[in-house]
Amino acid sequence: MRAGLVALGPGLALLLAACQPGAVRQGTDEHVPTLPAAASVPAPEPQSAEPAPAAGDRDDAKPGEAADDAARIAARPFEEGAIAPGEPERLRTGGQVFERLASGFQAPACIEGEHNLAWRRRYAGDPGRFAAQLEQILPLLAFVTEETGKRGLPAEFALIPIVESWYRPGAIGPGGPAGLWQMMPATARHHGILITSGYDGRLNPAESTDAALAYLQTLSRRFAGDWRAVAMAYNAGEYRILRAFRASGDHRASGEERLPVGLARTTYDYVAKLRALACLIAEPHAHGLALPVDSRFSPLVRVELPASVRGPDQAAHWLGVDAASLRALHPAFRRGQASHPTAGRVLLVPETPLVRQRLAAGAPDPATLPPAPPPRQHEIRPGDTLSGIAARYGVPLKQLYLLNGLDGRSILRPGRRLRIDP
Repeated sequence: MRAGLVALGPGLALLLAACQPGAVRQGTDEHVPTLPAAASVPAPEPQSAEPAPAAGDRDDAKPGEAADDAARIAARPFEEGAIAPGEPERLRTGGQVFERLASGFQAPACIEGEHNLAWRRRYAGDPGRFAAQLEQILPLLAFVTEETGKRGLPAEFALIPIVESWYRPGAIGPGGPAGLWQMMPATARHHGILITSGYDGRLNPAESTDAALAYLQTLSRRFAGDWRAVAMAYNAGEYRILRAFRASGDHRASGEERLPVGLARTTYDYVAKLRALACLIAEPHAHGLALPVDSRFSPLVRVELPASVRGPDQAAHWLGVDAASLRALHPAFRRGQASHPTAGRVLLVPETPLVRQRLAAGAPDPATLPPAPPPRQHEIRPGDTLSGIAARYGVPLKQLYLLNGLDGRSILRPGRRLRIDP
């Protein structure tokens, strides 16, 4: 869980920032009460020493244990947001993104309370840096905002990757969560994400977003559309939240009021952070913020790769975009290409005129594509261990055994070259 601001890698920052050709004007906001300056406010409460549950981590409760509670909650009226007929217009400016988000937040976007206020002050403590960070992630934020709206989910859910990773596709958290959405491997696989020695679909923003939103839709049905309970369940595990509801006899979920009782502080803070971010986006002027409303960018479009294209390098050559930037947006490929036939067949690419032209022309001639990188090898050095080599290259130890005819008793002789990839 990330409370501070973090920098994107140079390649990804280049790709996301490269889509800003011009400027637009924002209309004036209504006057709202002004929050006291961050500099005059005490620092927010310290982080709990208790480790935060990984997003999407399922706890150890059995489904039957909470069946009655789930049924009672599910019996409450639930309405997923209605989607207007036809496809909404693509988001191309910061102002459009923030307006779309604000229109989808639960009213009121800004609520009273010390926890919410503390997180607002923390996020907005450096207004210039906050605005710059939002500007960097605009294309991905726009993509997730659009996808959230298509599924009729609350706009607050588009802010989850800010809380989890600040929209870094390659973010790796302690304990195993990864990607924009910091999904655990088991949860990701359950929602259709492929994870192999050469590919981790959690680090593909298109695939991880589909999986995370499918999971949030499931949780929304279970918790009758209460987005706060859903966010808590995404953070701490659905059965943990159901147990807390059952123990307290109160099915209200609130980060500010610390409900239901008995959860980790990090779970209450999870909702408070989402609330704070929503408030800052909905009422920026009240908090001394100038959001990057004038920033223009090319929307990210899903591209299904033809069979002849095997990863971001070849896709970049085919579509005429920068290869290093496309790789940075898709760190799922550990070798720059997929070794599994179904891995990484959909990428996100800026929707530029050249990209549209190349897509309209159809699949490229394989002879025009750059060659795939050769399989990696490692020359053994004194002190090397197989487990250390496997960790260095991000492959299973078993793979090194199979590719090189080794076992746990094998002696590693300096100078020998080991195959890393199939």
